[in-house]
Amino acid sequence: MIYIKFQNADNTSTDMLKDMRSMQHVIGSAVSKDVEVASRMKNPTLNIKPENWVSVYFSDDYKNMFLSVGSVKNEQLVYYAPTSEFGKAKITWKPFIEFDDEITNYEIVGDKVFFLTHKNAPQFKIGVTEVAKPDFKNAKIVVPEGKNLITRVTSTKNFLVYGVANGMNTDIYQVDGNTLQNVKIELPQGSNAVLPLNSRESDEAVAVNYGWLNPYVFYDLNFQDKKVSVSRMFNSKTEYPNQGEFVVKEIEIKSYDGTMVPLSIIYPKNMKMDGSHSLYLDGYGSYSVSIFPYFSETTYAFLRQNVVVAFAHVRGGGEKGESCHKGGFKETKPNTWKDFIACADYLVNNKYTSKEKLIGSGMSAGGILIGNAVAERPDLFAAIIAEVGCTNMLRMELTPNGPNQIPEFGALGNPEELKGLIAMDAQHKIKKIVKYPAVLARTGINDPRVIPWMPAKFAAVMQNSSTSGKPVLFYVDYDNGHFTQDKNVTFRSYADMYAFALSQTNHANFKYMP
Repeated sequence: MIYIKFQNADNTSTDMLKDMRSMQHVIGSAVSKDVEVASRMKNPTLNIKPENWVSVYFSDDYKNMFLSVGSVKNEQLVYYAPTSEFGKAKITWKPFIEFDDEITNYEIVGDKVFFLTHKNAPQFKIGVTEVAKPDFKNAKIVVPEGKNLITRVTSTKNFLVYGVANGMNTDIYQVDGNTLQNVKIELPQGSNAVLPLNSRESDEAVAVNYGWLNPYVFYDLNFQDKKVSVSRMFNSKTEYPNQGEFVVKEIEIKSYDGTMVPLSIIYPKNMKMDGSHSLYLDGYGSYSVSIFPYFSETTYAFLRQNVVVAFAHVRGGGEKGESCHKGGFKETKPNTWKDFIACADYLVNNKYTSKEKLIGSGMSAGGILIGNAVAERPDLFAAIIAEVGCTNMLRMELTPNGPNQIPEFGALGNPEELKGLIAMDAQHKIKKIVKYPAVLARTGINDPRVIPWMPAKFAAVMQNSSTSGKPVLFYVDYDNGHFTQDKNVTFRSYADMYAFALSQTNHANFKYMP
């Protein structure tokens, strides 16, 4: 067994996530006998930084082993060696994938390696080369860049599987590892994804189909015979009441600089556009993460309270490819919250809600978004939820998880990137004697990714600055960390957060009692 070993388990230690090591453990033996396989110290000639994590794994045929040098950077850095060297005191690792190949995912099928890259292709393309003699720069392109985003690449024993997303739907395709024949898999429309069951030995997989209003339905796939059938094993019959009472609108709105930003709106049928509805607007916008349509029990609970739910697909995310990601990245990060503000203004101006009914939300790196949105437009929201939020980016690098974030947000020691960090530090933008909306900042006391004092400081500065008389609360989960809790704790926490937010919009079912 291969695993990654941290320096320590202290989530307040700045050394916790530095110089991680890839270790070998023999099942049944004592942990004290585990052997270090790879690390920055063991492999000083490789391009490994203290904040990188290193993972070692094997090809399905066990001919090769790979050393991946990881960070939040999407582009991969990978070395490889023949498996025959495993166990040697010194392994001769050779370069496999370099950062400048701009490869974000790769899958080995037989003697070929398929790779997903955005090099000269912001919507991505898929190429193929030989594992024995990899040449990514002159590789054959098997799926060229198109108008829609190529995403969700995985593989079975003999096939590459990938998705093509147009925002609302994701179509699934299979590529034969031998003939390179490309075939579309016939699945219902929706946000489809494929989960291989045993890629080392078979071509069996499960596809999952879902959407904003459609619960998960699983399909059994066999890529050899191209059969698709509703899965008897993985499906559980779950009925959600009144599903037909809601509609989804997928649109694009114009941001402050003319850029078109996707906006998903879910609302009751026949709703009067009079601004009387509470509306929950969520956004993220970092790491090229795409918010594709998905089914959420918490979202559905909101809808059943006659609340409009919307998702702003802002720059910094990946919904429109790598150019979208780079548009909200380091020095361009202000586009992330300015897109969010533009979406909020659209929803208010078009009477989906009003400023007195609007709830803004951002979690984790989405704390940059919501913290800056409320700092720049305190008049726009009735309440905000900053959940385990990054709101003090000037101090982020000095936290346990901070150095890992440099590839996405920038370094304090780089003058140009420092300007970006100053711009995205929401805490320092909060001003005295301003009427801010109601605020709920949440943390988990054992959070190793966004240190708890960061949302605590944000709540404190809001409490000391706001003159609106609206509550500013700091919600601490003393048992858990960064979304690590049990489901019953999750649902209880969200019930509390959403009830608080709705009480600040004068919702009929959630009256606020000071």
